Amino acid sequence: MSTVKLSRMLSPFGHEISVFSFANDGHIDQPTCEVVGAPFAGGVAEPRNLDALAAHLQRFKPDVTINQMPYEHPIGTVLRQYPAPALGCLRNTLYSVRNNLDAYAERSLPAAFVPLGKTALGHQLLLARHKRRHAADLRRILATYDRFVLFAEPNLEELRFFVPEFDLGSIVLIPNSIPDVAPEVPAKEKRILWLGRVTRTQKRADMILPLWERLAARLPDWEFDVVGDGDLGDALRREAAQKGIPRITFHGKQVSEPFFRRSAVFIMTSEFEGFPNTLVEAQSRGAVPVVFDSYPMASWLVSNDQNGALVKTGDLAAMEAAIMDLCTSPDKRERMAKAALISAEQFTEARVAGKWQSLLEEVVSSPRVATQ
Repeated sequence: MSTVKLSRMLSPFGHEISVFSFANDGHIDQPTCEVVGAPFAGGVAEPRNLDALAAHLQRFKPDVTINQMPYEHPIGTVLRQYPAPALGCLRNTLYSVRNNLDAYAERSLPAAFVPLGKTALGHQLLLARHKRRHAADLRRILATYDRFVLFAEPNLEELRFFVPEFDLGSIVLIPNSIPDVAPEVPAKEKRILWLGRVTRTQKRADMILPLWERLAARLPDWEFDVVGDGDLGDALRREAAQKGIPRITFHGKQVSEPFFRRSAVFIMTSEFEGFPNTLVEAQSRGAVPVVFDSYPMASWLVSNDQNGALVKTGDLAAMEAAIMDLCTSPDKRERMAKAALISAEQFTEARVAGKWQSLLEEVVSSPRVATQ
């Protein structure tokens, strides 16, 4: 989706764009770019797909290459062999492990060692291992690409944690984009919205029902909408029905804009995000966000009590209090909704496309960095 959006933003500048995907099926023709799928299953691990990428470069002859998967080092090796500037793009937070070591312990350790991994000592050892491995990946990325594209200033803090010294001139900050911003706060209903993948991992959808159970009795004239699909969806529906939890609707996957437009409050329970488009999209429609302060970008996008509310990570009581404050204070909610529209303006496609165009012009006119 990010790649297609990028092609849509850049095509008005006259660029001819080709996308090479390492999936070998499931592609949809796009009006703003050519989409080429890998010829074999196996993705990057299949050497013949890397050969196909090299052949595609020779056919298409791009002036610039952009890799949305820079951690896949074999792709970088192919791109370095082609004589054009190469850009690597980070699409997530570098702190997804550092800020969620318990989840990292569950994923990376045998079951018998998980309790030890969740202790203070276990956290220290896991973080040291992760930092060493991730630093090696990042140094390789920095050595491979002419520019490393990050979202915003918080990513620089994250990068310095792993790689204290790097060439700041090789880093470019370009955020994700949204189509537009409403000219004024739309008419709102008494609705609270949760929208995303309905999963425990990362999105923490398991907090949806406990949170609404706490709020439903206190907000008898409000509705709660859950939009999205995922592996927890059916279980949450059954639990809500069994418990008779009122005024909660599971909509499944839907077009998001109408929900942002009608909702007064938008909540995010994520334990980490890269650049959360849904948060900015909510702001662009005056849905005031209440989010866990669980990743650096959260406090960069949300100024607490101004264009949204930040609450301590995992603290449902704090999130309940923040939502109650917004739902029972219409004047405050209106003030924050107007501020959210203003803050979202910097992320419109028109503004972000200009940043990409400036970067492309710069790298095409600059000498290429030496291969390391």
